[in-house]
Amino acid sequence: MRWESLVSIQNLRLAWRRINTGKNLHHKHFFREFYLVYETALEDNLRVLRHQLLAKAWKPSYPYRLYLPKPSGLQRPISLLGIEDQILLQAIANIFAKKLVKKRTSIEFERVFSNILSDKSDSIFFLQSWHKTYNAFQDKCSELYNAGNPWIAHFDLAAYYDTISHDMLVRIVSPKNTHPETWNIVKNWLQVWSAPNPDAMTTHGIPQGPIASDFLAEAFFLPVDIALARKNIKYVRYVDDIRLFGKNENEARNAAITLEWLCRDRGLIPQGKKFSITYAKTPGEALGSLPSIPPENQSEEPNNMTSEEAIDLLEPSVYGRPMKIVDKSRFRYVMYRAPKNPKVLDKVLRLLPRHPEHIDAFSAYLGRYKRGKRIVNVLKSMLTSGLPYAYVRGELWHLLARLCTSNQLPDMLEEARRDAKNRSSSIGLSWGVMNFLLRCQEEGHCRIGTRLKSEMDLSRALLSSRIPDSEFVPKRVIASMLRGSIEEQLAASRQLQIKSCSLNSLGLRQKNLPQVCQHSLRSLGVIRRASKTPRDWIAERLSEMYGSVYAKIWRKLLGVEYEHALQLLIEANAMYDVSPSNWLQFQNSFNDAIVRQFIAYLKLKGQPAGKQKTVASNGKLVKYGSLIQKGSPLSRAFPAPCQDLVIVNDRRNKLPGSHPYDEKGGSQNNWLRPKARDVLVKHVHDPLFEIANWVNANP
Repeated sequence: MRWESLVSIQNLRLAWRRINTGKNLHHKHFFREFYLVYETALEDNLRVLRHQLLAKAWKPSYPYRLYLPKPSGLQRPISLLGIEDQILLQAIANIFAKKLVKKRTSIEFERVFSNILSDKSDSIFFLQSWHKTYNAFQDKCSELYNAGNPWIAHFDLAAYYDTISHDMLVRIVSPKNTHPETWNIVKNWLQVWSAPNPDAMTTHGIPQGPIASDFLAEAFFLPVDIALARKNIKYVRYVDDIRLFGKNENEARNAAITLEWLCRDRGLIPQGKKFSITYAKTPGEALGSLPSIPPENQSEEPNNMTSEEAIDLLEPSVYGRPMKIVDKSRFRYVMYRAPKNPKVLDKVLRLLPRHPEHIDAFSAYLGRYKRGKRIVNVLKSMLTSGLPYAYVRGELWHLLARLCTSNQLPDMLEEARRDAKNRSSSIGLSWGVMNFLLRCQEEGHCRIGTRLKSEMDLSRALLSSRIPDSEFVPKRVIASMLRGSIEEQLAASRQLQIKSCSLNSLGLRQKNLPQVCQHSLRSLGVIRRASKTPRDWIAERLSEMYGSVYAKIWRKLLGVEYEHALQLLIEANAMYDVSPSNWLQFQNSFNDAIVRQFIAYLKLKGQPAGKQKTVASNGKLVKYGSLIQKGSPLSRAFPAPCQDLVIVNDRRNKLPGSHPYDEKGGSQNNWLRPKARDVLVKHVHDPLFEIANWVNANP
């Protein structure tokens, strides 16, 4: 691998897009706000990163580790890499994908069903949907069973990601060690990413969490897959869950022994306690206990389940006395989609203390409640019981920070202070308990003093929206964050924009800040753009986003509203791939700003549509929907553009973030999916393009 290929701007840009479109929602949950700000100045930021890489001046940073509880009582590590580290890890995975795509093709959907590359090599979607590959995995199991192979060896690996050798991983794509200098740098990065501190660094292990690691794990196992295929062993694999089929017990056992030899040759450790050979009497038994499927996030899936449907699905997923979860996939599915319901809530509160491994699913459901004394009491009881899982404790503190009334907060202050002292290096606990303490400070129950300065940098960044106004002064937390880690720079820049705070008020000068911070502040409008010739940034953004050359009329049309409208468009652009629903929110707000200024421009030009009022007699703004509705002066003058704008506005009003229920039928509103967003794009482009052309023709 040539160094120039790895760090090319095209590869870095593709890596960034694939990070944003990845379905590793649990990992992305921690970085969404940072992704948004980094995206607003993406090209500038990537150029800085590439310049540092070419100069060999860029250094990887150690990850933060989360430890999520497993049903066994042990924990599964998740590594939170810095944003630039994520980009470089994905850039490495891009190169691996190009070199291995042909070798993988022969086994995909035949023997291997996990983390399969997208059909197009340059697609911004790195991996195919797990729905498709997971269903194919089940179908293949049934096919092999129906072909007369009822004996099944169930084979699993212990700590698979942690045991992947960096040297052996590199040899898969570079067996002759061409470009050794590049590969030595890559292996050095992998060492840093393998552990949370220098003392724990090893020459094996890749960070769990990023989608790049999911494919690198597949790449590492590729020689084993190919060897098994050449021996005509009947097997299927989903990550490290492997089923070997045989017509009789000995055939299945011999296949398992062969697989064990191949794994041990690569330093992989078979999971002895999970190994078994069974005889399946039905296709259903052949499926057995299927691999864990990725957790869903309600912002990515329609939340249209009724209470009756939720209860019907929930009943068979829990069983026994005391009640326990017996079908985790079904249970989690319900948790991410069920509406508020007393029967569902009762089961949730009884199951929560017994199944901390599903804390994210529980949190998603409890997030639908604003208050609840019984909920608060259960959360308090869990925290005071000595619950040992730091990540779970952090999530419980988040829930309490939101659900507690002001009078309920003091009851948990002492417990919160103990957790704040004992948080060690747990980013999950640090974020959660500090969120609770900041809520207590807002309500006047305590003062946290200088504690924020001693927090981990990622924790400060995650807490940025809760940082009090008293810290937005010289030599305090926000000022130091602007010169801290990249995540801190991005988070602090966002807060300066939200609070309309200037660098002068913090005693800072632009030239003394890191480049990424400067780019972010400029793109967010905190630092005004300097240009001898006024550049129409909106025209450039619209052309980039929607594919037509827009007339450069937006400064003339918007006047003093230009920067505000530009900011809305920047944020819409940043969310386009990351979150279609948020893209629609910002894009519709941009449309609103354009329409109001267009009406003013029409009035200036003596057009009848310009007589339409945008401010009512009571001084309040006329609603945007009224300005563009059928029969309005603007709609009569520009029927087609207004019809498009109405379609976009109506869909925005049917987002759960705007209105939980449809005003007409009362059904639950759904989040916008990528395919529906793509359909809306034409309805966004056409009216804006026509407005630009009209203004350009009527200067």
